[in-house]
Amino acid sequence: MLSALGEKMSIKHPLSAPTEVGIIDLDRLNLKAELHATTDPSNPNELSNMLISAHAPYVKDGLRLNYAAKDTEHRVNAISLLKGYISKLEVHPTIKQVNLHPPQKQWFDETQTSGREGDYELMIQAIREIAMFANTFKLEIVIENMNASFTRAENLDEEEIDWELMNISFGDSPEEWITICEDVNLDNVFLCLDSSHTCTYAHKFKDDKERKERVMAFLKRSDLIRHVHWSDNYLYDNRGRKDSHLSVGKGTLPKNLHEQIKKLDATILLEHFHGIAEMEEELKYIDQL
Repeated sequence: MLSALGEKMSIKHPLSAPTEVGIIDLDRLNLKAELHATTDPSNPNELSNMLISAHAPYVKDGLRLNYAAKDTEHRVNAISLLKGYISKLEVHPTIKQVNLHPPQKQWFDETQTSGREGDYELMIQAIREIAMFANTFKLEIVIENMNASFTRAENLDEEEIDWELMNISFGDSPEEWITICEDVNLDNVFLCLDSSHTCTYAHKFKDDKERKERVMAFLKRSDLIRHVHWSDNYLYDNRGRKDSHLSVGKGTLPKNLHEQIKKLDATILLEHFHGIAEMEEELKYIDQL
């Protein structure tokens, strides 16, 4: 199906899908794959030759890996763990990119017993250290835009939410996300656009027109976007406050966003799997964009 579909889609790089799709359907649909953040990268397997990217871990033993933490011990341990993960990827020679979540600006969950507060400059220094280490393995680092967290405020109106009291990661707004990459300023550091995350951020704003504008603002530096986590979400109702990861075309993100994603010079992961029938339907939708 997709050998022909791939030719028509005018996407610059092969599409990827989660490894849960399985080797038979990945091969049949001419899809590549991304190594999941929770998968031990140490051992190659039957999917290894299909992997083109890896998602770095962002939680360890219930703690978010805040590599920007003002807590020095937490920060050093987080950086060390991420470098250790990267070093294990050499057993998968087809992996060329490592997706990295920005760390926490402030995190109030009781489970976050250390590394609750982050610092921007410490983050920039840490990304540089991680990226220079990755460069020794000829790997790119792609920094993902983060989702806005509405934990404990799910049912509040936008103007009722005090963001000073909310969990916040760096890089949830398009401006800060882009600036992080610019400030790191290394040849192997680029951006990963997560389309579902753009929607959660847009839900900080009440006006529908402004939400759409905020989503489209993530494309301002499309030249820096080298990887995409592509999915859909609900832009115009509160279901979109969650990272819904709908199949492309099943939500209400702007069609123009999807059209522009398709044109990017970036590797693209369909970051969801809702069954093979829905994936085939999604591929047809993408083909028609």
